[in-house]
This record gives sequence, C-alpha cells and structure tokens, in this order.
Amino acid sequence: MRRLAAILGLAALLSPLGAEAAKPKRCFSTTEVSAEREIRHGIYMREAAKRCDGDYIKGANAMWQKFEAAQGTKFKAANGKRIKAWQREFPDDWQFKMNHADGRLVTYARHMPRTTGLCENIDELLQELDKRGYAAFTVQSKTIHNEVIEDYKVCN
Repeated sequence: MRRLAAILGLAALLSPLGAEAAKPKRCFSTTEVSAEREIRHGIYMREAAKRCDGDYIKGANAMWQKFEAAQGTKFKAANGKRIKAWQREFPDDWQFKMNHADGRLVTYARHMPRTTGLCENIDELLQELDKRGYAAFTVQSKTIHNEVIEDYKVCN
C-alpha cells in the first residue's frame, strides 16, 4: 500500500497538474514549430503511403514503415517537444486540441483524389527519405503542408 501511495505521489509531482505548470506563451518557439511540422509531415506521409500502396506504388506503405521504424528515436523526441508545447499552451484540453489538429490532417490526406501524379510525387519523397534519411525529412517538412505557421504564432 505504501508503495502504491509513493508511486501515485511521484506521478502527481511529475505531471504538469501536480507541479507548477508552465504559463502559456501564446506562441510556439521555433524548436516547437519544427517538432510540430515534423510530426504533421509524418502523419501526412503515413496516410499518403497507405493510399498509394498497391495500385500506384508497390511497397509504399512498407517503405514508410521502414523509415518510421529507423527514425523512431527522432520521432519520439519531436513528439515529446510537441506534447510539452501543447500542454503549456492548452492546459485544460491539450489532448483534444492536438487530436483535432491531427484528425484534420488525416481527413485531408485520406480524401485527396488518389491520382498517378499524387502517388508519383509521394514515391519521389519516399525515395528521397530512403536515400538521405531524417535530414531529407526535415527539409521536406519545411516546405510540404506547412500550415503550422498559419495555425500558431511563432515566438520572437
């Protein structure tokens, strides 16, 4: 029983609710914007690879999953930064708002017309990721579907 109480006490201290939560800045830092961009680009690439797999690009989904697995620690770090920013900026309902932002992107990606041109572009992006790794992914995330800076103010 004491062990359970100690674990619960430690969890309360480590959670943003147990400790003094950071005050919202009403903006995302450039590091947080980069993390948000990378996660969103990853969501888009995952959905696009699934949609183009088979009829348009043989093995597209497997190629994306291979990349995602190989870069797991970098995705995990970006996601950690992203979650901290969302928790700070939206302390009462950060999970709901983050899910909404992700869901908006998934809905967009799943309902884009699946065409030869779209899938050829996705194949080129996947091939670039296969050759150049996470550095290429970071560059792609800056230019592709960069609605992040339209959604959130960047801190100066």
